[in-house]
Amino acid sequence: MYPTMNIAYELEEPFFEEKGKITGRKEIGDRSQITFSGEGTMKGNNVTHAQGQGVLTAEDGNEKANYTFLAVGNITGEGKPVLRGSAVYSTDSNGKLAFLNNTISFFKVEVDSAGNFLSIERELK
Repeated sequence: MYPTMNIAYELEEPFFEEKGKITGRKEIGDRSQITFSGEGTMKGNNVTHAQGQGVLTAEDGNEKANYTFLAVGNITGEGKPVLRGSAVYSTDSNGKLAFLNNTISFFKVEVDSAGNFLSIERELK
């Protein structure tokens, strides 16, 4: 027999508010893929986000690792995006990129006004 617990949840004030519009919908079997665009504020700050997929290729071109990422951030007073997010990697490489297989990382990206960026990424241990 399991013990019974009385759990009460309290909600804090909202920290994120977004307005948006669904821009596309595609049926895939018994699922729907929805695309949307929106703008929001998080604790009074303008919010930006990014998500996507990519492929890392070793310099010699012989190894590849796939990744998927999701990031959220805000726009600084100077109009520069700063994002924080995570990525998940997979690869069938047995060489230099093998360490990336089944790796989860966290990162911070800062973008300057010319579109140049610096991303610092660390593995979750």
